[in-house]
Amino acid sequence: MKSSKKFIETYSKKLSWWIVIVIALFVAALLSFTYIAHEIILEQEEYVDHQFFQILSPHINAPLTGIMEIITYGASGRFLQIVYGLLVMGYLIKKNWKRAIEIAVIGLGGFVINYFMKLSFQRQRPPDPLIEPLQNFSFPSGHATSGFIFYGLLVYLLWKSKLKQVYKYIFSSVLIIIAFIIGFSRIYLRLHYLSDVVAGFCIGFAWLAVAIWMMERLKREADREP
Repeated sequence: MKSSKKFIETYSKKLSWWIVIVIALFVAALLSFTYIAHEIILEQEEYVDHQFFQILSPHINAPLTGIMEIITYGASGRFLQIVYGLLVMGYLIKKNWKRAIEIAVIGLGGFVINYFMKLSFQRQRPPDPLIEPLQNFSFPSGHATSGFIFYGLLVYLLWKSKLKQVYKYIFSSVLIIIAFIIGFSRIYLRLHYLSDVVAGFCIGFAWLAVAIWMMERLKREADREP
Protein backbone atom coordinates (compact mmCIF):
# COMPACT_ATOMS: atom_id res chain seq x y z
CA MET A 1 0.00 0.00 0.00
CA LYS A 2 2.79 2.38 0.95
CA SER A 3 4.80 1.50 -2.16
CA SER A 4 1.87 2.19 -4.48
CA LYS A 5 1.16 5.50 -2.72
CA LYS A 6 4.82 6.47 -3.00
CA PHE A 7 4.79 5.57 -6.71
CA ILE A 8 1.75 7.80 -7.31
CA GLU A 9 3.33 10.70 -5.44
CA THR A 10 6.62 10.35 -7.33
CA TYR A 11 4.90 10.04 -10.72
CA SER A 12 2.58 12.98 -10.06
CA LYS A 13 5.55 15.23 -9.31
CA LYS A 14 6.97 14.48 -12.76
CA LEU A 15 3.76 15.58 -14.48
CA SER A 16 3.76 19.25 -15.38
CA TRP A 17 0.51 21.20 -15.16
CA TRP A 18 0.12 21.49 -18.94
CA ILE A 19 0.36 17.71 -19.41
CA VAL A 20 -2.43 17.24 -16.88
CA ILE A 21 -4.55 19.81 -18.73
CA VAL A 22 -3.93 18.16 -22.12
CA ILE A 23 -4.84 14.72 -20.74
CA ALA A 24 -8.04 16.13 -19.22
CA LEU A 25 -8.96 17.85 -22.50
CA PHE A 26 -8.18 14.67 -24.46
CA VAL A 27 -10.54 12.62 -22.30
CA ALA A 28 -13.18 15.35 -22.47
CA ALA A 29 -12.89 15.49 -26.27
CA LEU A 30 -13.40 11.74 -26.65
CA LEU A 31 -16.32 11.69 -24.23
CA SER A 32 -17.91 14.67 -25.97
CA PHE A 33 -17.55 13.05 -29.38
CA THR A 34 -19.05 9.80 -28.09
CA TYR A 35 -22.01 11.67 -26.60
CA ILE A 36 -22.63 13.68 -29.78
CA ALA A 37 -22.39 10.59 -31.98
CA HIS A 38 -24.84 8.74 -29.74
CA GLU A 39 -27.38 11.57 -29.70
CA ILE A 40 -27.14 12.45 -33.39
CA ILE A 41 -26.64 9.08 -35.06
CA LEU A 42 -28.41 6.64 -32.75
CA GLU A 43 -31.08 8.83 -31.13
CA GLN A 44 -31.60 11.07 -34.20
CA GLU A 45 -31.72 14.08 -31.87
CA GLU A 46 -31.27 17.15 -34.10
CA TYR A 47 -33.23 19.81 -32.20
CA VAL A 48 -30.15 21.87 -31.22
CA ASP A 49 -28.79 21.73 -34.79
CA HIS A 50 -32.02 23.08 -36.29
CA GLN A 51 -32.39 25.70 -33.57
CA PHE A 52 -28.90 26.99 -34.32
CA PHE A 53 -29.81 27.33 -38.01
CA GLN A 54 -32.88 29.35 -37.00
CA ILE A 55 -30.72 31.66 -34.87
CA LEU A 56 -28.37 32.25 -37.81
CA SER A 57 -31.11 32.66 -40.42
CA PRO A 58 -31.90 36.38 -39.80
CA HIS A 59 -28.20 37.27 -40.09
CA ILE A 60 -27.59 35.68 -43.48
CA ASN A 61 -26.77 38.17 -46.25
CA ALA A 62 -24.76 38.21 -49.47
CA PRO A 63 -21.69 40.17 -48.20
CA LEU A 64 -21.32 37.95 -45.12
CA THR A 65 -21.79 34.82 -47.22
CA GLY A 66 -18.95 35.95 -49.46
CA ILE A 67 -16.70 36.47 -46.43
CA MET A 68 -17.58 33.02 -45.09
CA GLU A 69 -16.71 31.46 -48.45
CA ILE A 70 -13.24 32.98 -48.18
CA ILE A 71 -12.83 31.93 -44.54
CA THR A 72 -13.91 28.34 -45.15
CA TYR A 73 -11.18 28.00 -47.80
CA GLY A 74 -8.67 28.13 -44.93
CA ALA A 75 -9.30 24.45 -44.24
CA SER A 76 -10.15 23.20 -47.73
CA GLY A 77 -8.40 20.15 -49.13
CA ARG A 78 -6.54 22.15 -51.78
CA PHE A 79 -5.34 24.81 -49.33
CA LEU A 80 -4.17 22.26 -46.75
CA GLN A 81 -2.33 20.24 -49.40
CA ILE A 82 -0.39 23.37 -50.37
CA VAL A 83 0.47 24.57 -46.86
CA TYR A 84 1.35 21.08 -45.58
CA GLY A 85 3.57 20.66 -48.65
CA LEU A 86 5.30 23.98 -47.95
CA LEU A 87 5.82 23.08 -44.29
CA VAL A 88 7.29 19.68 -45.14
CA MET A 89 9.47 21.20 -47.85
CA GLY A 90 10.72 23.87 -45.45
CA TYR A 91 11.87 21.30 -42.90
CA LEU A 92 13.39 19.14 -45.62
CA ILE A 93 15.43 22.13 -46.79
CA LYS A 94 16.61 22.55 -43.19
CA LYS A 95 17.45 18.81 -43.26
CA ASN A 96 15.10 18.23 -40.33
CA TRP A 97 13.82 14.91 -41.70
CA LYS A 98 12.08 13.81 -38.53
CA ARG A 99 9.97 16.96 -38.25
CA ALA A 100 9.05 16.79 -41.94
CA ILE A 101 7.86 13.19 -41.56
CA GLU A 102 5.95 14.02 -38.38
CA ILE A 103 4.06 16.86 -40.07
CA ALA A 104 3.19 14.67 -43.05
CA VAL A 105 1.97 11.86 -40.79
CA ILE A 106 -0.18 14.23 -38.70
CA GLY A 107 -1.82 15.72 -41.80
CA LEU A 108 -2.45 12.42 -43.55
CA GLY A 109 -3.56 10.73 -40.34
CA GLY A 110 -6.19 13.37 -39.69
CA PHE A 111 -7.53 13.04 -43.23
CA VAL A 112 -7.74 9.24 -43.02
CA ILE A 113 -9.48 9.31 -39.62
CA ASN A 114 -12.09 11.78 -40.83
CA TYR A 115 -12.64 9.92 -44.11
CA PHE A 116 -13.41 6.60 -42.43
CA MET A 117 -15.59 8.24 -39.79
CA LYS A 118 -17.73 9.83 -42.47
CA LEU A 119 -18.13 6.43 -44.10
CA SER A 120 -18.99 4.86 -40.75
CA PHE A 121 -21.69 7.34 -39.71
CA GLN A 122 -23.01 8.33 -43.19
CA ARG A 123 -24.98 11.34 -42.00
CA GLN A 124 -26.56 13.39 -44.77
CA ARG A 125 -25.66 17.05 -45.09
CA PRO A 126 -28.10 19.88 -44.25
CA PRO A 127 -30.57 20.82 -46.99
CA ASP A 128 -30.41 24.10 -48.94
CA PRO A 129 -26.72 25.04 -48.60
CA LEU A 130 -25.79 28.65 -49.42
CA ILE A 131 -23.08 27.58 -51.88
CA GLU A 132 -22.54 24.62 -54.19
CA PRO A 133 -23.58 21.45 -52.31
CA LEU A 134 -21.10 18.70 -51.48
CA GLN A 135 -21.75 15.04 -52.21
CA ASN A 136 -19.91 13.36 -49.34
CA PHE A 137 -21.21 12.76 -45.83
CA SER A 138 -21.57 15.34 -43.08
CA PHE A 139 -20.45 13.84 -39.75
CA PRO A 140 -17.94 14.80 -38.52
CA SER A 141 -16.96 18.00 -40.33
CA GLY A 142 -13.77 17.51 -42.33
CA HIS A 143 -13.02 21.24 -42.31
CA ALA A 144 -13.40 21.43 -38.53
CA THR A 145 -11.27 18.31 -38.00
CA SER A 146 -8.50 19.13 -40.49
CA GLY A 147 -8.53 22.83 -39.67
CA PHE A 148 -8.11 22.25 -35.94
CA ILE A 149 -5.32 19.75 -36.60
CA PHE A 150 -3.43 22.10 -38.94
CA TYR A 151 -3.74 25.30 -36.92
CA GLY A 152 -3.17 23.36 -33.70
CA LEU A 153 -0.01 21.91 -35.25
CA LEU A 154 1.15 25.44 -36.08
CA VAL A 155 0.63 26.36 -32.41
CA TYR A 156 2.79 23.39 -31.38
CA LEU A 157 5.55 24.33 -33.83
CA LEU A 158 5.30 27.93 -32.66
CA TRP A 159 5.91 26.91 -29.05
CA LYS A 160 8.89 24.81 -30.11
CA SER A 161 10.45 27.91 -31.69
CA LYS A 162 12.64 30.54 -30.03
CA LEU A 163 10.05 33.30 -30.38
CA LYS A 164 9.41 35.48 -27.34
CA GLN A 165 6.74 34.04 -25.07
CA VAL A 166 4.40 37.01 -25.38
CA TYR A 167 4.29 36.55 -29.17
CA LYS A 168 3.71 32.83 -28.73
CA TYR A 169 0.58 33.58 -26.70
CA ILE A 170 -0.67 36.15 -29.22
CA PHE A 171 -0.09 34.08 -32.36
CA SER A 172 -1.38 30.91 -30.71
CA SER A 173 -4.62 32.64 -29.77
CA VAL A 174 -5.04 33.96 -33.31
CA LEU A 175 -4.47 30.51 -34.84
CA ILE A 176 -6.99 28.80 -32.56
CA ILE A 177 -9.56 31.54 -33.23
CA ILE A 178 -9.06 31.02 -36.97
CA ALA A 179 -9.77 27.29 -36.55
CA PHE A 180 -13.00 28.05 -34.66
CA ILE A 181 -14.14 30.66 -37.18
CA ILE A 182 -13.59 28.20 -40.02
CA GLY A 183 -15.79 25.72 -38.19
CA PHE A 184 -18.46 28.38 -37.76
CA SER A 185 -18.30 29.20 -41.48
CA ARG A 186 -19.30 25.62 -42.28
CA ILE A 187 -22.47 26.01 -40.22
CA TYR A 188 -23.26 29.46 -41.62
CA LEU A 189 -22.96 28.15 -45.18
CA ARG A 190 -25.27 25.26 -44.21
CA LEU A 191 -22.69 22.69 -45.27
CA HIS A 192 -22.64 21.19 -41.77
CA TYR A 193 -24.73 21.02 -38.64
CA LEU A 194 -23.44 22.45 -35.36
CA SER A 195 -22.93 18.89 -34.04
CA ASP A 196 -20.80 18.01 -37.08
CA VAL A 197 -18.43 20.89 -36.38
CA VAL A 198 -18.17 20.32 -32.62
CA ALA A 199 -17.51 16.61 -33.23
CA GLY A 200 -14.85 17.58 -35.77
CA PHE A 201 -13.11 19.80 -33.23
CA CYS A 202 -13.15 16.94 -30.71
CA ILE A 203 -11.61 14.44 -33.12
CA GLY A 204 -9.10 16.98 -34.39
CA PHE A 205 -7.90 17.79 -30.88
CA ALA A 206 -7.77 14.12 -29.85
CA TRP A 207 -5.69 13.10 -32.89
CA LEU A 208 -3.35 16.09 -32.55
CA ALA A 209 -2.81 15.37 -28.84
CA VAL A 210 -2.00 11.70 -29.51
CA ALA A 211 0.29 12.55 -32.44
CA ILE A 212 2.24 15.19 -30.51
CA TRP A 213 2.57 12.86 -27.50
CA MET A 214 3.98 10.16 -29.78
CA MET A 215 6.36 12.66 -31.39
CA GLU A 216 7.68 13.83 -28.04
CA ARG A 217 8.05 10.30 -26.71
CA LEU A 218 9.94 9.11 -29.80
CA LYS A 219 12.21 12.15 -29.53
CA ARG A 220 13.01 11.38 -25.89
CA GLU A 221 13.79 7.75 -26.71
CA ALA A 222 16.01 8.82 -29.60
CA ASP A 223 17.89 11.21 -27.33
CA ARG A 224 18.59 8.37 -24.88
CA GLU A 225 20.22 6.23 -27.57
CA PRO A 226 24.06 6.23 -27.42
